[in-house]
This record gives sequence, C-alpha cells and structure tokens, in this order.
Amino acid sequence: MLAIVSFVSLVAQTTALVPYVGGYFVKNGDEWTEYRPADKTGKWSTYKQYKENDTFFYVENKKCRLAIPKLGKDMIFIDREKSGKWEQVYTTIDVHHQCVEPDGLFYCYNDGRGREHNGYYIRRDGGVWHEYAPGKKRGVWAEFKQTGEDKDYFIVESTENVVRIPKKEGLNFIITKPGYDGWRGGYTTKAIYDRSAAYPYSFDFQNHGVAKRGNNFKINKKSGRISLDNKCNLQIAYDGKHYDLVYQSIELAESQSGLLSLISKKGECILITIDKDNKVMLYEGSALVDCKKLGKKVMFLGASGKDYRAIVEQLRIGTFRM
Repeated sequence: MLAIVSFVSLVAQTTALVPYVGGYFVKNGDEWTEYRPADKTGKWSTYKQYKENDTFFYVENKKCRLAIPKLGKDMIFIDREKSGKWEQVYTTIDVHHQCVEPDGLFYCYNDGRGREHNGYYIRRDGGVWHEYAPGKKRGVWAEFKQTGEDKDYFIVESTENVVRIPKKEGLNFIITKPGYDGWRGGYTTKAIYDRSAAYPYSFDFQNHGVAKRGNNFKINKKSGRISLDNKCNLQIAYDGKHYDLVYQSIELAESQSGLLSLISKKGECILITIDKDNKVMLYEGSALVDCKKLGKKVMFLGASGKDYRAIVEQLRIGTFRM
C-alpha cells in the first residue's frame, strides 16, 4: 500500500527532469522543453503534453509525438509522423519527479543506494549550487557555495560537506567533510549537461546574427556561446553546431571594426587571434567573430559580464598565462 501511495504522489508532481543519453527533458505542468547542450545552447525544442497513463507522459509539437517514461527503466519513444508508429529514440538515464529550477545546468548522480537516492546538482549564477534528491525531499536538499575549481572539478562547500563536482563524465563526485581529511565518499556520475564545463571562461549569448552582405547583419533570438581557456582552446557554438578552434594570442585592444557602434559603446575589446585572417573580438555583453571555419561573420549579443571582467583584469595585470 505504501508503494502505491508513493508512486501516485510522484505521478502527481507538476515538474520533472528526464535525462537521456545526449540531452534531457524538463516538465513544467503540461509544457515540456528539450535541451541538447552538446548540439545547441538554449532550448532544442518545446512540446505540449496531451495525455498520460501509468507509465508514460505523451507530448507533441508540430513535427512529432514523444512518449516520455515515468520510470527510468523505460526508453523514450517517438512517433515521427503522428501515425501511431512508435520507435525507440533515446535511452533514458533516469527520471526525477521534481525540477523546480529548469533553467540551470545539470550534473546528475547515483549514490548506489536505490532509485530514491539518485539526484542532481544545478549550477546557478553567483557561485551558488543547489542539490536535489527528489526521492528523499521536496525542494532543495542542500545549498553550496563554489569556493574553487580546477581543470577537472568544481569545488563547492556547505556547512556539512565539501563536494567536488566533475566537469566530465569520466570522473565521479568526491565528498569530504570540511576541515577533516579522514572521511571520504562520493557519487557515481550519471550525466553532465554542460558542454562548457571544462572551460574556465564561458559567454552565453541571448541572440546572434549572421552577416548577409558586408556589415549587414540579420539578428535573431537564437542563443550562442563562446568558451575559452588559457591553453589556447576556443569553442564557439550557435545554430546547433559547435566549432573547436585553437587561438594564437589574446590581448586587450582597440576595436578593429566599424561595427563598434552596433555592439558596444566602448572602444576596448578582448582580441583573440586565431590566425592573421581569423579573430574574435569580445566586448562586455557582446562579441564579433570573423572566422572562415564558421563560414560567415557572426555577431553575438546579450551576455553576462562576469567572465569578461575577469579576463580583462587578468590581462591588465599580466596574470592571464598562456
């Protein structure tokens, strides 16, 4: 009887996070959003739930229908033509019947003690992290403050624990007690949905535009991302594609573009030189990319200035080491 009550209470939840191999779905009432961060920044697609039964949520948009499981052991199915011909499309990693912060970056784990102990971390702005364990508690299970990071882990702390959250799926979560090295535990990593996690500097833009002719840009509301490290690695993502590049130098410079009035009121920019013909100019909140590998000149608009100011400061005092 207890098992039945527990399952019914889960079904009644209005939110859910369903991670699969390659992406995840977020439920908010009857509205569903799909994300595939490795392929595209921002939303991949949206759906409307039109029915459900004991085992699946059924959602649809103009292109197709999907059957999303209520239990992690079941697969995700697609009806491409909306004709009743269902086929498996994704391998489900888990199902969390709670996701009250749908706009975060997810790091999912399994602590090895059964389905109710599986959970996830969400990276928020301002160095705040939230841990959710929906099988054990509604709402935030624990809150952490990021105190550091290295090339493999984010380091976060609460009054109870210090957690190393992996930046790649080949590593697992490491948990210790603050100020005490004698205790050590951890979680098995199930999924990480943050392609930029391995980069110390990452700019997520709300809009991007592509030059159609000369400096005539067509701006749209599709997101984009520019990520970099101090080892000359640069990644640019937009329109569902990502480009891995190597840059030769990074420096503070005056804008080299007549487009300055369109994207920034300041003349200073971070100039990232890929080679003599290809470069990226980062401004606070915007960027201009001139790179043949992307095919066209691309403008990015609407980013947070935190990483920009950090790089500027390091370049000014000479601590940005390549």
